[in-house]
Amino acid sequence: MNSIEKARLQLSTLKGKPKFEKMLQTTAILTKLFEQEKLKPIIVGGLAVEIYTRSEYTTSDIDIIFSQREIADSYLKSLGFIAEGRHWYHEELMISIEIPNDMLEDADYDKVIELQLENNLHVYVIGIEDIILDRLRACVHWKSSSDCEWAKRLYLMHAERLDMDYLINTSRKDNTFNKLNDWLNEMQE
Repeated sequence: MNSIEKARLQLSTLKGKPKFEKMLQTTAILTKLFEQEKLKPIIVGGLAVEIYTRSEYTTSDIDIIFSQREIADSYLKSLGFIAEGRHWYHEELMISIEIPNDMLEDADYDKVIELQLENNLHVYVIGIEDIILDRLRACVHWKSSSDCEWAKRLYLMHAERLDMDYLINTSRKDNTFNKLNDWLNEMQE
């Protein structure tokens, strides 16, 4: 059995599973395939928030950063996904994948984590500081109240393990430091 057939079989076992589990396992199956090509998809966006909030936040699609869109397109189509622009949809699994960019922007590759799953599978996830900063930018620059809420929740949930120097220095460059500083002051009160 070749790797595509094996991946198809693994995907078929996800039918009926909870959405979060399906999304995470689908990404892990894809990660294993893409690593054969020496490529490393990185979970960003809402699924990263869902991972770091332990499913308090929920999302409807998988956002991954992937440097070779044509390779992703070929693999995804061979696994039953239908392409629509920068999105791919798997009808049976009701899973949608978006590749918003081919590289991490405004984030540090060294902060990407490898999350180990069962069955010797794993995924790569944008670093906690960078997903907080991503939501913080949306909060401040787009005036998105939901992103303000989730950035703050992520910050509070993970405050003890955050690289505060990185968070503060990057927020200064992003012109989001005032909002972050409000949170720092709240925690000291």
